[in-house]
Amino acid sequence: MISLSWSKMVIKYKLSLVIMGMIAATWLVYSSLLLPQRDSIDQLTMQLYTERQQVKFIEEFLLIHPNPEQYMLELDKNLMQINRILPDDPESSSFVMQVEELSKECSMELNYLKPTKIMNKDGYREYEVEISLIGGFIESMQFIKKIENNSRFTNVIMVTMLPSKNRLETKLLVKIYSYGLPYLANKNSGITD
Repeated sequence: MISLSWSKMVIKYKLSLVIMGMIAATWLVYSSLLLPQRDSIDQLTMQLYTERQQVKFIEEFLLIHPNPEQYMLELDKNLMQINRILPDDPESSSFVMQVEELSKECSMELNYLKPTKIMNKDGYREYEVEISLIGGFIESMQFIKKIENNSRFTNVIMVTMLPSKNRLETKLLVKIYSYGLPYLANKNSGITD
């Protein structure tokens, strides 16, 4: 049987054992203390980079818009304008009022206004409306120009002019739009997809 004792060991083996012990202790300190700290430092470095990017973005924004309150007011104004152009709901009563107002401005008589078709599109709805007006040719052309340049987006897709008792009957087929998804209740009310 072999017995090992420290005093009988050759110096070369003692030195090897001490070096291996130091290597094991160093590896244990590295893996238990330094490696978790390195992971934490990497996470904090990434967080610092992200926050620096955000600060850079905010500084650039402040250089472009030195008065954030005024910029917010401008955004609100633009949002209101967009809502007038493409409202969230059909707002057909406001459209009827706009048509009546424009017909009076152009010295035209509003004969009738009736919706003909409603179609659900991807993210918006399209309303086809027929408008009949009585008046002169020049007034009809002014009305068409004004309705196309109105605050609400209106697309004139067809114009028909017929003579009627020394006046002209102008029939317009226009499309108006509303932003948003259709209501489920409207699927059963004849609305086409």
